[in-house]
Amino acid sequence: SSLLKKNVKIELLNIKEVEASFVLARKDDRVFISARSLGNINVHVLMENLGGGGHRDMAGAQLDTSLEKAYEMVKDTIQTCIKEEE
Repeated sequence: SSLLKKNVKIELLNIKEVEASFVLARKDDRVFISARSLGNINVHVLMENLGGGGHRDMAGAQLDTSLEKAYEMVKDTIQTCIKEEE
């Protein structure tokens, strides 16, 4: 349910030392990505790289791919942004 997904997104940020969370959910042939940040990580930029958008601390994207491929795309995007910041 959408209430459960909302609670999961919020609770993930309550884990010690977690600065951002990403929840991927598949519906039909589309994967929905919800990204949340405590503010130090700009999830808007990350989701924009995947064709989405939003705000610095709350953003999202939709991908027409498998859940596995979407996971790899999110992971690769995060790793690329980390390398660019170094």
